[in-house]
Amino acid sequence: MKRRMSALSMGLVLALANSSPALSVAPIPISHRVATADAVVIGKVTGLAEKTEKADLFEGDQRRMRVTTFEVEEAVFGKKTRAIEVAFITPAQSPAGRRPILLDSRGYVQLARDQESMLFLSRHPKRKHLFVVQHYPDVIARTGNAKFAAERDEARKYAKILENARKDLDSNDATERLLAASMLVTRYSQPSSIDFTRLDPVPADESRKILSALARSDWTIERQHFGGISAANTFSLLGIRPTDGWKRPRDIDQFPAAAKKWLEANAGKFRMTRYARESDKKDETEPEPE
Repeated sequence: MKRRMSALSMGLVLALANSSPALSVAPIPISHRVATADAVVIGKVTGLAEKTEKADLFEGDQRRMRVTTFEVEEAVFGKKTRAIEVAFITPAQSPAGRRPILLDSRGYVQLARDQESMLFLSRHPKRKHLFVVQHYPDVIARTGNAKFAAERDEARKYAKILENARKDLDSNDATERLLAASMLVTRYSQPSSIDFTRLDPVPADESRKILSALARSDWTIERQHFGGISAANTFSLLGIRPTDGWKRPRDIDQFPAAAKKWLEANAGKFRMTRYARESDKKDETEPEPE
């Protein structure tokens, strides 16, 4: 069964609403940033374009961006390379040189020459070799950051999980299966770059394994923070509706049993979809049904 998954942000907000009254202060987990990135790199800005240029991330995009040269010390996730071009969106200027107009409540990224950071990048939808860093959580500074080593190690951990996720869906370890399923579902439910239009079916066998992994997970484990990895959080990202045979129980204590029952009954029927990413299809050979 093919159907569009819900927006990741909606699933995370709903998950958070059930766990904390403070919606505005919750950090975006590094697991989420890795899962939704096209590349994660550590290194230094070695060049900065003098002029800005049109961002052109989507039709009608009038924003400006500045392109930098980024020397890669470590490719945490994605293709190994020595240097890449990374662009960031510059604030729009108000008339008469007044303060910049901030159109995004998450804040603008500012990259400077010699700045050392870990970046969570999206690929520019129209320029193959250009990456974009869009929001301030996607930049983790190294200089003056006592937590950088721990944050780097966490990113490495989740990058490895994501790279091995399809294989780990067959693991005998329930925790490995849950981590693999959660990283894949998070990735598949988030658009790549700014392309919100193209959805592809997840290979049928992979879709079945993801749902089966969730069904066999320990649903008694509570999420630790906003968007934290758990079977409940991951289930909320599937975008399942009443038309799929799902009815959310009013009693929250009955939710785990109801969700597991639905997963067990529909693992071989419900066909997941994902936002298109060429990198996610490179090793797939499963023929689509006629």
